[in-house]
Amino acid sequence: MKEQKRSALLEKKQALLHEIRQSTDIFKALADPVRQDILMMFMIAKRMNVAQVVEQSHLSRPAISHHLKILKQAGILDSLKEKTEIYYSLTLENSVIDQLKAVIRAAESLSNDPAKSFEEHT
Repeated sequence: MKEQKRSALLEKKQALLHEIRQSTDIFKALADPVRQDILMMFMIAKRMNVAQVVEQSHLSRPAISHHLKILKQAGILDSLKEKTEIYYSLTLENSVIDQLKAVIRAAESLSNDPAKSFEEHT
């Protein structure tokens, strides 16, 4: 029985590690204060192009483009080209939110496991 509990606990640890690793791009994108500021801009504005983001920032156009690219690669922003401009907006899909919820569920499952409280570290 004790071995089964340890095996289940190990599975939960592996599940949490898997979810964290699946979310690495999201965490990296959200870790930067500049990208956090950009994200807050999109919480207010439905969509913006690079120039509009630059207007609200102290950074150069190339720097903003770089940050927008990282947010897009992480699945946080989406882009749509209209004529010569690219407009960015928050992703309409919930994939980022679903991924973060999966991390939380895996962490809660591990944290709430009764076998964890009494596991000895040797």
